[in-house]
Amino acid sequence: MSALKLKHKMLLLTIIPLVVAILVVMLVVKVKLEEMGVHEVAAIRSTMMDSKQETAKAYMDMAYTAVKSITDKASGADDVEAKNKVAEILRSITYGEKNDGYVFVYDYSGTAIAMRPKPSLEGKNLMGLKDPNGIYIIKELIDKAKQGGGYVTYFWSKPSKNMDVEKLSYALGISKFGWMLGTGFYIDDIDDAVAAAQQGIDSNMAKTQVFIAGTGIVLLIFFVFVALYIAGKVTQPLRDTAEALTDISQGEGDLTRRLKVMSEDEVGQVSQGFNDFADKIQGLVIDLKGGIADLSKSTVQMNNVVTKTHTDVQKQRHETAQAAAAVHEMAAAAQEVAGNAVGAASAAQEADNETLSGQKIVEDTIVAIQALSDDVNKASDVIGQLDVDADKIGTVVNVIKEIAGQTNLLALNAAIEAARAGEYGRGFSVVADEVRTLANRTQQSTQEIQSMIERLQTGAREAVGVMDTSKAQSIATVERAAQASGSLSVITGSVSTITQMNTQIASAAEEQTAVADEISQNVQQVADIAEHSASNADALSATTKEMSALEQRLMRIVNQFKV
Repeated sequence: MSALKLKHKMLLLTIIPLVVAILVVMLVVKVKLEEMGVHEVAAIRSTMMDSKQETAKAYMDMAYTAVKSITDKASGADDVEAKNKVAEILRSITYGEKNDGYVFVYDYSGTAIAMRPKPSLEGKNLMGLKDPNGIYIIKELIDKAKQGGGYVTYFWSKPSKNMDVEKLSYALGISKFGWMLGTGFYIDDIDDAVAAAQQGIDSNMAKTQVFIAGTGIVLLIFFVFVALYIAGKVTQPLRDTAEALTDISQGEGDLTRRLKVMSEDEVGQVSQGFNDFADKIQGLVIDLKGGIADLSKSTVQMNNVVTKTHTDVQKQRHETAQAAAAVHEMAAAAQEVAGNAVGAASAAQEADNETLSGQKIVEDTIVAIQALSDDVNKASDVIGQLDVDADKIGTVVNVIKEIAGQTNLLALNAAIEAARAGEYGRGFSVVADEVRTLANRTQQSTQEIQSMIERLQTGAREAVGVMDTSKAQSIATVERAAQASGSLSVITGSVSTITQMNTQIASAAEEQTAVADEISQNVQQVADIAEHSASNADALSATTKEMSALEQRLMRIVNQFKV
């Protein structure tokens, strides 16, 4: 239950009582309808039974009236003539649509006096006659007759149904004769009518229950929609609040989002409280973001200064080291220059001689390259002609390939015709197969020749390209050789100038050695200062990196929120 959403809980609080109420109403209505059905069935049975009893009594009153004048005039129980007349009259009485109703007469001892349907029973004592339920029928009727008249119900066999059914009899007495007069008829039609009425009541009850259930379902659906609408209206602000808080904690962190305050109840107070909280958090994040931005700018500026300082110090230290090494090398070089100046003059003379020899070699090279260029042109023309010839061969091969294809088709048609000819065309079919095989081999050979020609053409085109490239390179080489010849002429003049300058270099080298010693001492002092500055720059750089890391962590936290 705790895992359900508030909307679902509200829906359950609406649906469950409504469902319970509908079920209770259906149960109460069902019980009431059943009670009404029982009372209605009982009323129908009672009404029909009263009608049957009245009918039975009416028939007996009619029979009694028919013999009353005779019994009144009779002298007593010994008046046999009067008894016979009464018995004859009662024996002749019938009623009903089929005249199957009759009157039976028993004396108080249980002996049958008049029995219209079975005269053979007259004179027999039937006091011990019982129905399937153990009711002594004749005895009960005689008792009712002695009491002034009454009804007796019992079960008796009904021929049309071939079973025992309920029967109603009414008996009254002729005390002067000691007789019981009675009549009766089956009342199973009451049960049939009651069963039909019960079926109708059950049908109406079912329809009523279906109507109530349908009405309940319609009401349930209506109230579900109403509950959904109300729950949606009630929980929408809470869902908006939950969504906004989830977005801040897990999503984009949008602090600009505000909730609509739709009411002044507790839900509206929650929405207003969220808006106030978001305002404070937004202001705090904005201030923090501004401070981080200022810190970032300061960190960047400091880092730039530190980086530049570190770079300058490293550069200064490197250049100082190079300067010291250069000064030492310069001092050594000055001494070597002074000693080698004389040797340089001799070497310059030898260089002059070698330059003249090189110029002669360059001229010979130009002549050889020019001859090579001419040979390359001739080879290029030959390869170009080879490419043209290869194209012609390819054309011929295509023609052969087409002829082979046509031959193959003709051989195939010949084979088909030979097959149609049967035994007469078998030899011709063999020849056609051989021709077709030869045509296929010819096609394969022409394809191989065509592939070789295509490779030959490709190689020829590549060779022409290489020749053209070689030709261009030969021309460029001739031009460079001419330039080299001119350069050697210039070198010859420059060597003479170098010889003159060697003497001046020797004297200047001695003065340079003295100055180099003094510079070496000053450079060493600068190197010590640069080393100290480098240590300070490294420490400041580490501090700057820590500040930058802190700024980045703060910025990552702040960037989680949209302000």
